[in-house]
Amino acid sequence: MFPPPPARRDPAMDPPPPPALMDELVEEILIRVPPDDPATLVRAALVCKRWCRLIAGASFRRRFRELHPRPPMLGFLYQRLDGTDFVPASSFRPPHAVRDGWCVLDALHGRVLVLDAAELYETMEMSLIVWDPVTDDQQSLPIPQLPPFSWNAALLCVTAGCDHLDCRGGPFPVLQATTVVTDNLGESRACAHIYSSEQGAWSERITVVQHHNGCNGIARRVHGALVGNAICFNYEMSTKILEYDLGRQELSTTDLPSAFHGWQIVLMEADDGVLGFAIVKGSKLCLWAREAGVDRNVGWAQRKVIELDKLLPVPDYNRSAPLDVYTIATAPFVVAVADGIDVIFLWTDDGLFSIHLKSSRVEKIGEFISDLGIVPYMSFCTPALDMVSTADEGPRVDASSTSQT
Repeated sequence: MFPPPPARRDPAMDPPPPPALMDELVEEILIRVPPDDPATLVRAALVCKRWCRLIAGASFRRRFRELHPRPPMLGFLYQRLDGTDFVPASSFRPPHAVRDGWCVLDALHGRVLVLDAAELYETMEMSLIVWDPVTDDQQSLPIPQLPPFSWNAALLCVTAGCDHLDCRGGPFPVLQATTVVTDNLGESRACAHIYSSEQGAWSERITVVQHHNGCNGIARRVHGALVGNAICFNYEMSTKILEYDLGRQELSTTDLPSAFHGWQIVLMEADDGVLGFAIVKGSKLCLWAREAGVDRNVGWAQRKVIELDKLLPVPDYNRSAPLDVYTIATAPFVVAVADGIDVIFLWTDDGLFSIHLKSSRVEKIGEFISDLGIVPYMSFCTPALDMVSTADEGPRVDASSTSQT
């Protein structure tokens, strides 16, 4: 005997659906998504149109940036043999990361400065490009002159009252520092030009600093360091640092400790906002900072030492000589610093590693990544959402499309 059929359920007897979360509660939840995970915001925007509108709104983006005081490191760019590539450190993936013929120089506030040498062999011409990896916007600017010896360049920010959270659309000066060899043996001079995106032109040569430290050029192996109101560059195989003061518009040189002549160092901003540098000696990562001495003399002090043999696979020897062509393949050395988030990149025989200075957390990034031209890319990034106006469709979101904030 078959059981009787189940009684029909009256839809009117069903409990009402739970009320939708108020926009204020949704926003309070979503602004706490880690800033290095923009893909989660994309998935949240796919839930419904209301969430999509909320995430795409200017108010949400601003609160998101205010809650997270430092932009996250979304990845880093590095120099390949024939161009530039991007290695992600988050869910962010730029749509056009691989660039043949490009040489990455610097990154600041979501923009990247590159040297475009794609046409060098055909036209003997090069140019600088300010590139937004998120939107792929590019602005080309000519190089003021072909530097006769060596040079480097850096991005700056001069937006009045800028909190550096949303200055992507503001003006971007570019500083080019050049070393020129004079006729006198062992003497060279440094000069600087500033490019103004508002005027679309380079300035005249700002100042010249004479120095007699041999014909050492400005290093392009590592990027410059923005410390306070100054931008600083290394010299190759030298104990000199070239420093440009943005406020006074003056160039000067600073001496490093003489014991580090010829060593691979990377300039950085120390904890208290002064100029510092990182260097590897044997199996130790040493952090130094500039300090005021007696009679207003400037000195250097070692502030922190990290034992690398407890964190990384380090060769079993203590190197007491500077880097040269014979030891560079086996000695660990610093290749880049992500200022503001206390991350240092180290190159070893086993590959490229990142070290978080505060937690001593170590991550292996890869084995087949060049140690040349490594530039961290730090920026806020939220989804760029294209709303669909029909009532029966949800938001249409291009998951690869993002909006830099």
